[in-house]
Amino acid sequence: MKRLLLLVTCCVIAVSSFAQKTQTVSKTTAHTNATYQFTQARKPQVWVEPMVKPLVVEVEVIKEAPTFWRKALGRYKVETELEGKLENVHNYGIFLYTKDTNADMILAATYNLYTNPDRTGDSDWYIIEIKGFPAKFKNWRTADQSDYEWMRMQTLSGNKQKVYEKVKE
Repeated sequence: MKRLLLLVTCCVIAVSSFAQKTQTVSKTTAHTNATYQFTQARKPQVWVEPMVKPLVVEVEVIKEAPTFWRKALGRYKVETELEGKLENVHNYGIFLYTKDTNADMILAATYNLYTNPDRTGDSDWYIIEIKGFPAKFKNWRTADQSDYEWMRMQTLSGNKQKVYEKVKE
């Protein structure tokens, strides 16, 4: 009799335990709205590539412009705004140099960036020096046949074999 009572008790506990788990699962799924959809379709690939006649321009060095330029840059500017990246500092220096000299570009630019040994605060933490030739663009025109050959050679100059093949044609 004790065994039968023990067996019935265990069965009741197991059934009630199972019922609670099932009930909990059904409550969870009843209150969770999850949806998922994945769609894939094929569409015709239309390749649009406009062809534009290239422009060529002459570059004229500004003879009156200084070939040496120096500027103090603040620590916040270099380390935070320019992310401390040398390339960003160089580009910013070129921008300022062209702005100061009213140039379009700096030819043969060399850079020197260093911490200022005579700094008095955060505003003059770094010094950037640039040597180069400020220049302006002039005589913009559409390229013609005489320009195409040197443009083709310039484009292909990365692979000498292709350049030789084009020269033979």
